[in-house]
Parts: sequence; structure tokens; C-alpha cells
Amino acid sequence: MSTNTAALPKITPSASAERRWCAGFFLVGVLLGLPGSLLVTWQYHIEARPETIGLHFLALDVGYVCCAFGAQRVLHRSRPWAIGSVSAVLAAGSLFCLSLVAPPVADGWRMAALGLLGGAAGALLASLLYGLEPEFSASPGPVTNRASILFGSGCLVSTVAVAATYFTGWPPAPTLILGAVGLPFAGLVPRDRLTKNEPDTMRRPDAPHESVKDLRSIAAVLFTLLLFFQFGNEWAIAGWLPLFLIHRLGTNPVWAICALTAYFGALILGRLIAQAVLPRLRHSSLMVAAMGTAAAGCVSLSLTNTFAGAVTAVVIVGAAFALMFPFIGERLDDRFSYHPGFYSNASSIAISGAMCVPWLLGYMAAWSGLRYVMFVPAAGSIVVLILALLIVLEAHLMNANDQAKAPSGRSV
Repeated sequence: MSTNTAALPKITPSASAERRWCAGFFLVGVLLGLPGSLLVTWQYHIEARPETIGLHFLALDVGYVCCAFGAQRVLHRSRPWAIGSVSAVLAAGSLFCLSLVAPPVADGWRMAALGLLGGAAGALLASLLYGLEPEFSASPGPVTNRASILFGSGCLVSTVAVAATYFTGWPPAPTLILGAVGLPFAGLVPRDRLTKNEPDTMRRPDAPHESVKDLRSIAAVLFTLLLFFQFGNEWAIAGWLPLFLIHRLGTNPVWAICALTAYFGALILGRLIAQAVLPRLRHSSLMVAAMGTAAAGCVSLSLTNTFAGAVTAVVIVGAAFALMFPFIGERLDDRFSYHPGFYSNASSIAISGAMCVPWLLGYMAAWSGLRYVMFVPAAGSIVVLILALLIVLEAHLMNANDQAKAPSGRSV
């Protein structure tokens, strides 16, 4: 996975440019964190069929994946800031479109608008990964952790906006307000990543081949599966929690959305705490405790009969899920060289998990009822634990293999 960079222009990371690029992760969080609470504003808890609700997440996923891969192809020939600016404008436009297709407009139009929303998020995230190439190459773990916190903050803000405007009785209100978020970022995107004496190209000509090679390695397969299931677990709750609480406990819709804000808040706070404690604790023990706690919390959420018990379970689950992301960032530091194409592909797989699981839960809810949907992230937590332990085992085996080869390499 090594890369010959001798012929590449040297790009010095800029703290100001990094902050401005990282702001894009906040916007991606606003876009992808919106559907779970927006469904309540659209009154889907009253009359919408679960499988129809699931199709909204599928539309978002299809739009994301198509535009992420399309943007990745264009980014090999274009500057990231151009794609980032266009994506930010598209994000604002898609939010305004959602305000135009609120009920009583037919469901299909809202699915189309969500597909456009997902497309904006996919193209924007791809441009961020290319635009932040110097920073990710220098220290992928810390940058990944900062990006995850900003992403979670965007999810939190979009959910708070929906809760704050619910009692207006006007469904377009939150999307109109959030639509103003994307436009400022279009002007924030840094345009000074190259110096005056450097050529107008910074893409590695062999990056696509190296990213495919990385994706085919055992470590990368395990890593992308981990992302798929972990994001699927997180978004099973983020997508269905308000509807679950309304149908299962008869919770007031606003309080159900507030429970979702507590979940996103626990994810953010947990990731901040995890960055501090992860270097001091044994990783395998921490992962077993975290995923075991998450599974138990999901089961408790399914069985509780009180809103207070549900919120407690949600906070515990969010904090437990949060411990996994710093581990992922650390694995990036240890196991992978940075190729924007590889990160973009891995992110697309992760977002596919985040949206495919809520889509499939729609059919499960139609078949067995909403009570049982929270057992899915409980089972998914066990899968994530197994994959994380396999990644640790693979790293130990690779290190042992390298150490075994080292003496022969120094022989005379």
C-alpha cells in the first residue's frame, strides 16, 4: 500500500484551510441526520406504512452512492473546491426542494428530493476527502475524529431545528431554515491548496488502482464491513427512534424528537471522552465492554415501558457506540496509507449501511411490528465486536509476520 510520491508536488497542510474544509462535515451531518426527525414533521407516525418509510432511506442511499462515485471520477480531473462549492449549493437547493414537497404532496416527490439530498451529501463528502488529502496523509486518525464530531454536531443541529419548529404546524419550516446552512459553506471552501509555483494538478495518477488494491486487502475488507455494520447500527436508531417511541410508548412527537437529540448528544460526548481514554485502556477489553453495553441498551430500549427508561437506554447506547469511532481512526493511522479514493469508497460503504439498515427495518416493522426493530442494532453490535476483534487479530498477525521476516532481510 505504499505510494511513490517523489514526483508529486508537496502540499503543506494549512490550519485555516483545514478548519474550513472540516466545516463541510458539519453540513454533511445536517443532511444525513435530518430524515429521522423530519419523518415526524411529515406526520408519518400517523398514517404512513413502515415499508414506505423505509423507501425514503433507500432513496437517500441511492442518491448518495451514485453522486459519491460520480464525484470521485470527476475529482481526478478537477479541483476539490469546485466540486465542494457546487455540492454545497446543491445541498441548499435540495433542502429547499424538500420544503416544496412536504405533505400533502405525493410520497414519490419526497423520495426524489431525498435522493437529491443524498447526492449532495455524497459529492460533498468526496470533495472533502480529496480537499483534506494533506491533513489526512499527515495524521488520518485525529482528522477522522474531528470530522466525526463535526458530523455528529450537524446531525444534532438538524434534529434540534426540527424539534424547535414542530409546533409551528408548518412542515416546510425546518428545511427552509437548514437550507441556509449550505450556502455559506460554498464561500468557505478553500481555493489556495496549491502554491503559485506548483502545477495545477495534485492527484496521484495511480490513486484509483491503489484504492482498489487497498479495498481488496483483508484488513480493508474487514474495515469496510465494520463501517457498514457500525453505521447501520447507529442509523437504525437515528432513523427509527422517534417513530418507535411514538408507536411503542405513545410519546409526544416533540419529546420523541428530543430523545433523538439526546442520542446524537451522547454520540458526540462519547467520542470526545473516548479520544482521551482510548490510549490508556486495553482496546479489546474496551470494545467488548462497549459493544456488550450497546447490545444490552438496545434490548432494554425494546423492552422498556417508560419514556425515562427509553431515554436512559438511548443515552447508554449512544455513548457505547461512540467508543468505536476513535478505534476506527486509530486503525486508519496504523494500517492504511491515505488515498482519497479508498476513503471515499469506504465512506460510501459506511453510508450505505447507515441507510440500508433503516430501509430494511421498514419491512421488518411491517411484518413484526415496531417493537422488535431495536433488536437489530443489538445483534449488529455483536457483529461489530467480532469484526473489530478480527481487525486487531489481523494486525497482530501482520506485525508478527513482519518481525519474522526482518532478520532474513538483514542477513549478509
